Amino acid sequence: MSSPCQVIALLAAVAMAVGMSAGCSAPPPALPVKAAAAATPTTAAVASSPTTAPKVTTPTIAKLRRELEPDLLHDHTQSGAEAYVKDYLSRLNDSWTRPQASLLDNRASKDCGTCTNFRDAAANLAREGRRHEGPILVVSKVSVVIWSPDVRVVADVRQPKHDLVDRKGRKVRSVQGGRVFLYVELSYSGRWWIKSVGIDPVNDDGTHRES
Repeated sequence: MSSPCQVIALLAAVAMAVGMSAGCSAPPPALPVKAAAAATPTTAAVASSPTTAPKVTTPTIAKLRRELEPDLLHDHTQSGAEAYVKDYLSRLNDSWTRPQASLLDNRASKDCGTCTNFRDAAANLAREGRRHEGPILVVSKVSVVIWSPDVRVVADVRQPKHDLVDRKGRKVRSVQGGRVFLYVELSYSGRWWIKSVGIDPVNDDGTHRES
């Protein structure tokens, strides 16, 4: 995948392509063994047969962690919308740095062409044996700016300078950093879906960058 040296430009280029293209388990507790039957003057005491403790299962650490994590898909609140966008951007970062395109599956609607292209870019990196080294997205703030009738969230994102490397970790090129506002539109139909992502490169002080 050909891409410019700035990640901001890369994200924007990807967006514009729309239309062109073991946990541990504790041992089970010991159960008491029944006492032997009392002896009679004419009969020796009869020992009880050993009792086998039933298998007791305890939840794994991974399961407990899942139970404690917030339900990102179904938290239909403003804070839930913000958390969903944060999670998507974390997945976007990981999908380009591992790379692993499947991290973006089941998060956006089919109508979000930019989201499709983000996933395709991750898949291209995997095919080419390349990855972005270090975080490509550092989210400083996520805020709901419109709640009804549509939900729109703005994310203030910084993109650190880093390298694009090959399978052996050799630098392919350097990627310059910058700041960008991401405008994410959401819909809720039984769960959250991302409908669209708009990208606005800005100056370090947050003012609009002239093209």
